[in-house]
Amino acid sequence: MLTYNLEERGKANLYEYLYTCIKRDIESGKLQPGEKLPSKRALARNLGVSVITVENAYAQLLLEGYLLSEEKRGYFVTPQTGERSQSSQRKPFVTKYTDHEYFADLCANKTPYEFFPYATWAKLMREVLTARDASLLKTVPFNGIEGLRISIAEYLYQMRGMNISPDCIIIGAGVEYLYGRLIRLLGRDQIYAVEDPGYSIIDRAYRSYGLNWRHVSVDAQGIQIPLLEESGASVVHVSPSNQFPMGAAMSLQRRKELLQWCSGGKNRYIVEDDFDCEFRVGGRPLPTLFSLDRQDRVIYMNTFSKTLTPSIRISYIVLPESLMERYVQTLSFYSCTVSSFEQRTLEKFINGGYLERHINRLVHYYQNLRKTFLREIQASSLKDRVVIHTMQAGTQFLMRIKTHLSDNELAARIAQKNIRVAFLTQHCEGEVCMVPHIMVVNYSSLHEERIPEVVRRLAQAIEEAEESQPSHGTSGAMDLSLNLTSSEKRDSNGRTPA
Repeated sequence: MLTYNLEERGKANLYEYLYTCIKRDIESGKLQPGEKLPSKRALARNLGVSVITVENAYAQLLLEGYLLSEEKRGYFVTPQTGERSQSSQRKPFVTKYTDHEYFADLCANKTPYEFFPYATWAKLMREVLTARDASLLKTVPFNGIEGLRISIAEYLYQMRGMNISPDCIIIGAGVEYLYGRLIRLLGRDQIYAVEDPGYSIIDRAYRSYGLNWRHVSVDAQGIQIPLLEESGASVVHVSPSNQFPMGAAMSLQRRKELLQWCSGGKNRYIVEDDFDCEFRVGGRPLPTLFSLDRQDRVIYMNTFSKTLTPSIRISYIVLPESLMERYVQTLSFYSCTVSSFEQRTLEKFINGGYLERHINRLVHYYQNLRKTFLREIQASSLKDRVVIHTMQAGTQFLMRIKTHLSDNELAARIAQKNIRVAFLTQHCEGEVCMVPHIMVVNYSSLHEERIPEVVRRLAQAIEEAEESQPSHGTSGAMDLSLNLTSSEKRDSNGRTPA
């Protein structure tokens, strides 16, 4: 709607000043050729003037050729006869921040969009809106709608054996937002520890808050407790069910050692990130650290971004009761960042059993996807160039490439084939895990029909890179500090040769 300050007209008549304002906007490009103007009544009501005033202004603009009137349609800006100066024209909108569309993105930890249950979600959303419940329009409680928190508590009990109170759950729009709440709750003066190698988003989040943090190396059992002690950290962020990017599950003994470490200091806490816990290739997952905790020192965190879609932006944390009390006293003034409509829809989605069925469908899909990927590698020229390290959790595997090229050279060559990849060294900070030539292959966002072409392009890129660079000797069987030697004995299908 056009809005002008008519008090600035001085001694000019209302219609003359309105005519001048609209004419100036047309000549400057603020109003574009073909753009429709408000109706006489609508503009008069918006400006607080009579319809006659607007009608006179429009009439003068029509007379001078600035406007065109179409019966039963309204008034439109007409092209001007004079050339506008280049500086006065409206600049076209340019979108700078767009994601490149890769043929295959082996870094993206996302679910294929076609797997989102559109029909079910739309049906449940309609049910929520049709109910016209007045509570939908009320302010959402700081920790989220009670019904969804109850559903999440029941879901965690059924799927993860966690006996928790819905009152200890806080719902937020994404884990990044929840990281911020946790940092405010635990304090900026703490020393935070993160896994090395690990999920780089956590590093970035802690860095953006100006925190003091340490990288602590992991091995095949999980984060190394002696190194954690040496770090001086009081808060440690771990992913025991699926250590990214290694895909290893923390052993029960290491979990007990980590909880024992927590008891060694008054303000020590563990942030348990259970992302991707639903996607296991085989066997039942070990109990969560939260379930084993008897000291109220474990903070559990998870999200629906992978099981549903990142755009829904619904994540949650479960706080020990003592920390929840502190949160209520100090941070409950922060509003919940997820709309009530989406929370109610997710509540119905969980309670109706749709989430469990959806996850089962995804698990089956990912198992077939991985088998197809490994089979295609075994049947390609990559067979003699790579060694596959499979894992029991997550939707990724590690692929060691026998090459003399650097990881950056390999990634650049593969990018020329429109495939995005990442190597283990990109997830490492310390020298302990800085082992080159190990590609972290995340296949979750792939389409099965593209896998043969993806493997062909990978093989071609590596072969072309090798041919174009003089060899300085291929890398030997460098032992991973993460103790994956047993996996190295498997072939590209994950089988152990006889």
